[in-house]
Amino acid sequence: MRLVDCQDISDNGFNEAVRKLSRLEELDISLCNLTKYSIEVIGLSCPLLKSFTFERDWSAYILGADDEALVISETMPRLSRLDIKGNKLTNDGLLAILDRCPLLEYLDIQGCYNLNLTESLKKRCIEQIKHLRLPILSNYEDFVDYDDGVTYRDSILDDDLYDPYD
Repeated sequence: MRLVDCQDISDNGFNEAVRKLSRLEELDISLCNLTKYSIEVIGLSCPLLKSFTFERDWSAYILGADDEALVISETMPRLSRLDIKGNKLTNDGLLAILDRCPLLEYLDIQGCYNLNLTESLKKRCIEQIKHLRLPILSNYEDFVDYDDGVTYRDSILDDDLYDPYD
């Protein structure tokens, strides 16, 4: 189910509807004004959920907060695909997801600029997640020059990523 950029949906109205969707396996609620309370209801009401997309407006992120990431980690242990681009999670929220979502194969955390990916955390992500999209920063240090006339971002290349529509 996809409900993208539905700004007028309230937590109460959404929660009433999602409680009736216990067999839901895929959900995209990107760019909606839903809160951690709706995420919790999704996790508790949809035990078969395997794919969850909750992209935020990258320009609207604020200081780091892990509320949404913690709710995802506590209520959605069967996820194999998680796309939380633009989320305000910190390293603690990412660690909770890595610890409590053991089936996770795809993780997109682009635009999650409150993360401070240490080498050990980045290594864990790369080893644990089959298809990973890391935050891409816009400063010069994030580019790598391999002397072949092409400049590459210092992250996993898009060609190596899982596309659910292939």
